[in-house]
Amino acid sequence: MSYSIQYFKQLANQSSTILNQFPIELTPQPLNYILNKLKSEIEETKDEKIESLLQITKSENSGIINSCAQGLNTIGMLTDRFTILLIREWCIRNKGTADPEKADLLFETQTMEIMQALAEAKPGYSSLNSKITNIKAKANASSWEEAYYGLFTTNLLLWESQEVLYIKDIQSLPAEEIRDYIKWFSFGNILRNEYIELCEQLYWANAK
Repeated sequence: MSYSIQYFKQLANQSSTILNQFPIELTPQPLNYILNKLKSEIEETKDEKIESLLQITKSENSGIINSCAQGLNTIGMLTDRFTILLIREWCIRNKGTADPEKADLLFETQTMEIMQALAEAKPGYSSLNSKITNIKAKANASSWEEAYYGLFTTNLLLWESQEVLYIKDIQSLPAEEIRDYIKWFSFGNILRNEYIELCEQLYWANAK
């Protein structure tokens, strides 16, 4: 049994609250800030943030579930997209020239669409974790909420660390700094993929 769209709306609201509590700078920061200051705060407050997610009422979906093939519309893949949209919405509301109307429109269209798909999802097998690599990020979670937090915050770190590359001239960055970015993105994306799989597995394990 999957959870209702009301559950995912509450999850979106609590995720926004969590973002407000993190030391996210309103201007692009160097990788050192992202992987030290921001990442440290994510890890240090992990337990209390996960506890806030555990408090959300898990109402079950009592509506008609779409019986079409899942394809990539698995809980893991949809949760990945869901967290990215929440981060994007927060940035539109808070960074640069804040645009609440644009942020509201994003939520009311794309995010609502993803939440509906999450509420109608069924167990599936599709996964991003198909890269041939020797990198093992060793994502770990014992509950859906912990897996969600891991994916949410990993996507936040990836989002924030990429911002500087979109604004700065990458050719002007020192070679060592570019290597650090490549190393982090390689690791971060594998970590993200592992959390996508954990979200899929633990969601259905918890929802039974």
